[in-house]
Amino acid sequence: MALDRARHGRRHGIAQYRYPLSYVLAGMTLDLRSPEGDSIRCHFTGVDRVTLTRGAHSEVSVYECLPVAEDIYLVSFEIAALFAIVDLARGRALVVDVAADTEIAFTIEGAIDGDGAPIAATDEMTGTSVSWVLGDGRELRFEYLSESESRQSWSPRHDRVHTLPTRYYTFADGVYVVVAKTAAPPGIDLPQGLNRLVMVQDFRKVVVGGVALSAVFNERVLFSGYGAFRDAS
Repeated sequence: MALDRARHGRRHGIAQYRYPLSYVLAGMTLDLRSPEGDSIRCHFTGVDRVTLTRGAHSEVSVYECLPVAEDIYLVSFEIAALFAIVDLARGRALVVDVAADTEIAFTIEGAIDGDGAPIAATDEMTGTSVSWVLGDGRELRFEYLSESESRQSWSPRHDRVHTLPTRYYTFADGVYVVVAKTAAPPGIDLPQGLNRLVMVQDFRKVVVGGVALSAVFNERVLFSGYGAFRDAS
């Protein structure tokens, strides 16, 4: 029997292997506070709506919540290029503001911190290289060059290799947050004007969850996938 090409997985792009969204945050209110005194209140009023309060300013946003590791979730706020990696078990969050090019670590007030480990910049992955498979024929090759750079290429154009600014954070044991500039040729199921990646990479299970986005057009694709270690080039 001939393969039905209409059902070929490549039409799903980098979201093909994405985990189902989680609704664990619905009904919760998370009060986030940084050591510097910054505060954010996230009142999740439903499965896809949240009221964000920063200072005296409140606004309602659509959100999506992607499970990325045990008790760890990537929250995408549609009102802006704003994301939070939330660790419910340890009472911590890292808020990534792509437009401002900042990452700020917060504690969740009232939560019990499981191990007290800080969210901190790291160079632990330097010298490693991973192929992150996000769908059929959809792969991101990612080489960790230093604490501030990565080398990347997207299939099917691995001949186009880019060395780009990247920041890395230790989030939990074997779990890292990677915030990177990126670049890719057009026509490979990525957001128009793609220029940023926010990823949670679990090196214990070699799985990844994250978002590829265009900060200019505020277009994004949430994704999940699995990895295979490669020899660094």
